[in-house]
Amino acid sequence: MDCLEQFQALKLGKKIRYIIYTLSPDNTEIVVAKTNESTNYDDFLAELPPAECRYAIYDFEYQKGDEGKRNKIVFVTW
Repeated sequence: MDCLEQFQALKLGKKIRYIIYTLSPDNTEIVVAKTNESTNYDDFLAELPPAECRYAIYDFEYQKGDEGKRNKIVFVTW
């Protein structure tokens, strides 16, 4: 249930910038491996191990012309 709670905190609370999920040691469930408040995309990429499977959710913020800042939640399979 921690996975859902962390996602809600990212989506509604805007305190978490990204969540990285992994499989439990017995491969029976998805668990939260890491959450972070860093707004730097490179920090997010540095947390992803090069040779291991991960799932992640990243709250991507961008500027859309004169309309201001926008946010999109992106699901990443690694």
